[in-house]
Amino acid sequence: MRKSYVRLKFLYIIIAMSFILNTISITYFFPPLPSDLKHSAVDSRTWNDNILSTIERSTKALEKLERLLSNVMSPNDQPWIWISTGEYPSVPYQPTKLLNEHIPKTLYNITKLPKSVINEVNRVCKRLKECDKAGGEIWCKLFQKTYVNTLETTTTLLDDNSTYIITGDIDLMWLRDSSAQVHQYLPLWNDSDIQRIIEGLIRRQIQFIYSNPYGSAFRLKLRPNPPSDDSLLPIHTRKGRNVHVAMHNYELDSLCYHIRLSYSWWKQSQRTHVFDDQWLVAISMIIQVMIIEQHHTQISPYRYTELQNNYQGIPVAYTGMTWSGFRPSDDPTTYGYLIPSNMMASVVLEQLTEMILNLFPEQIQLLQQIAQLRADILSGLNTYGVTDHPKYGKIYAYETDGFFKYLLVDDANVPSLLSASYFDFKTPYDPSNKLIQSTRQFVLSKNNTLFF
Repeated sequence: MRKSYVRLKFLYIIIAMSFILNTISITYFFPPLPSDLKHSAVDSRTWNDNILSTIERSTKALEKLERLLSNVMSPNDQPWIWISTGEYPSVPYQPTKLLNEHIPKTLYNITKLPKSVINEVNRVCKRLKECDKAGGEIWCKLFQKTYVNTLETTTTLLDDNSTYIITGDIDLMWLRDSSAQVHQYLPLWNDSDIQRIIEGLIRRQIQFIYSNPYGSAFRLKLRPNPPSDDSLLPIHTRKGRNVHVAMHNYELDSLCYHIRLSYSWWKQSQRTHVFDDQWLVAISMIIQVMIIEQHHTQISPYRYTELQNNYQGIPVAYTGMTWSGFRPSDDPTTYGYLIPSNMMASVVLEQLTEMILNLFPEQIQLLQQIAQLRADILSGLNTYGVTDHPKYGKIYAYETDGFFKYLLVDDANVPSLLSASYFDFKTPYDPSNKLIQSTRQFVLSKNNTLFF
């Protein structure tokens, strides 16, 4: 009897010890979730409802975009449409039969530089010569050529009070390039000639966004004796090109640049009349596109013949970030979520909030959309845009698909990972900028395969 009792007691001790050890190991290997994540991880109903609400937001954004586009059509326009065909998009977005009708006429190309530009060249040249007695003259000539190049070689004023600025080596206007090409003239805002040029550019960009909010490069008219795409052969129209849309490549940063130019001009000059109802419609279109592209795989109507997976691009998961088909280099993205462009989007959305609060404070719904979109993007960047590098620790990836595939490179453009500080990217998830610094170390190393 005594032996049986001892064996039973020993068995209880073993069971108790096993239970304690199991509890310790579970706690060690599977620590409790932070309080802010418990409900989303444990309550699947809440998580599914949250995902559904983001899809609903994207669906409603698509409906609103279609309404906005319908409202800005002129009598001779065809709606910006998406038709499912075997050779998407075999139906062009605008009837090519219109050809060069209703094209604004050229007033003049700039041959005489604004007085403020001449004064600025003289001021900088004087300073260069003072700082470098030997080489100042050479630096001055270089500055003279580059500073005025946009005005002398690429800028055309049109009779509809808009400004057409080609990219330089190609006779087309990119939203990104044209915005960057006038950035150096913003401090000269008090010159009426500069006001006409920059405010005219904002107006022209608005019209091009109306014609195709997914477009990146545009033209005023088809050129005679077409050298290439102007012929609008089926190979071109299948790529979404038409009379005015030269490139249907969707590049998120292109839309960001319109906001950046608008905000920079407003802050510099405090002039407001160019930011009218037409501008507000274009801004609303931009926001709807960004929200649609948060659910690209499920919701987006965008297709392009260079993309995989039936012209849609590889499948991506919802991350909160917004998808981009192409990079600033015009190359297609590999994984869809382009981190530098989402960084830039978070910056310009904050700037846009400030503008609308001052100029259109009654636009409550739009302000709510912008706030939610920016919060989603910042959260997505932190959750899905960061990866562990064996040498540099936690860094930002260049691209991701939301399924934890990453592309670890950087590209020589703005936006890029390296230029994040230049366009003033900040995030509450990294207040000390440690991620930016470690990412910078990676980008400027041979571990970045594009570094040379």
